[in-house]
Order: sequence, then C-alpha cells, then structure tokens
Amino acid sequence: MGEATKTHFTARRAVVWLLASLGMIVLLSILAVLLGTVIMHFFGSVEQWQQWRVENYWILLAWRLCLYTVLVMFWLQLKARLPRPAPGPARNRLIRVEVMVVLLVLLIELSKAALRWTEAV
Repeated sequence: MGEATKTHFTARRAVVWLLASLGMIVLLSILAVLLGTVIMHFFGSVEQWQQWRVENYWILLAWRLCLYTVLVMFWLQLKARLPRPAPGPARNRLIRVEVMVVLLVLLIELSKAALRWTEAV
C-alpha cells in the first residue's frame, strides 16, 4: 500500500467517524426533545415528573438493577467468546475498565439515592 493510499484511507476513516458522531448527536438531540415532549404531555411540568420519580424510586431502582443484571450477563457471555489477553498491560486495562464501569454505576445509584433522600425530607 502506497503512502497516498494510506493517507486516503485514514482521511476516509476520519470522515466516516465524524459523520457517525454527528449522526449520533442529532439522534440523541431528537430523542431528548421527544422525551421532553412526552414528559410534558403526561406530567404537565418537570416538577411533577421529578415528584413522580421520587415517589416511584424503588420501582425504578428495581428496573435499573434488572437492566444492570442483563448487561452484566451479556458482557460475561461476550467476554467468554473473546480471546483471553495474556497477563500484562492489555489484561490490566480490561480489568481497570470493568472496575471503572462498576464504580460509575455505583456512583450514579448513590447519587440517585442521595437525591431521593434529600427530596423526600
């Protein structure tokens, strides 16, 4: 492969990545507007929606825990199919990412619990 071909391939990948990222941003923006519209339709205001969330904390927590369980099961199945990295930096990186994801989920859930307890008081 010549130098010009490598440059063209790299530029093409960058453009594809940029377009995919832009498409994802547009899609997420549309979903955010739709979610806001649905919330306003069913609850009338953001305050009523937040109150509903506080009142239904345990049901929503159970839903999230079920979702986390399904995600963990899928990850473990996927991880079993992947080739095992040799002990060393690659394996350590994977373990660090897994630990960071678990800590992130814990942080999110603890922040939701803290908000629930402060709003309920």
